[in-house]
Amino acid sequence: MKLASGSSFARPSRPVLSIALSTALALGALTLGGCAAPTGANEQAAAAKDQVQFLDIASFDKTLSASLSAPLAKVDVAFVDVVKPSAMPERLQKWMASVEAGGGKVSITEPKSELQGRSVFALVSAATTLWSASKMAASFARDSQFKAAQAYNAEIVLKRDTSGDSVVDKVVFTKR
Repeated sequence: MKLASGSSFARPSRPVLSIALSTALALGALTLGGCAAPTGANEQAAAAKDQVQFLDIASFDKTLSASLSAPLAKVDVAFVDVVKPSAMPERLQKWMASVEAGGGKVSITEPKSELQGRSVFALVSAATTLWSASKMAASFARDSQFKAAQAYNAEIVLKRDTSGDSVVDKVVFTKR
């Protein structure tokens, strides 16, 4: 085909058409991909819960971190297993150390009944355990995963088991 100016119109070669088509498809995919919601923030918001079950596994840390990073005033950590105050799991001790590292307070609340001799022992033992744990786990408090706890106070709530011993009922993180 000849144009009026005397030049001829050449048909594009197959490689040129292939490149043009690939570029158009890639641009279309990028444009549609840009419409999707950012997953990081949405996943963290979806994972945030005001009640978390304590299991001594890594996913607990991720769930609690997401909950404490969310705009929640209070997060309760409930226990599946019986935990004595003097035998607080190391995974939870790291969270307590982070609370203290951020200037927060870790307190222990006894059951509402009268103090018995051995529950006072358990209370003193728990306080000693937490103090040594916070010293031991101070390095963990610097870990970004645990930093969310630094804006909270923590209350270890005890209850009586069937034999009358004090056990941990839950840990309540309250935003300061």
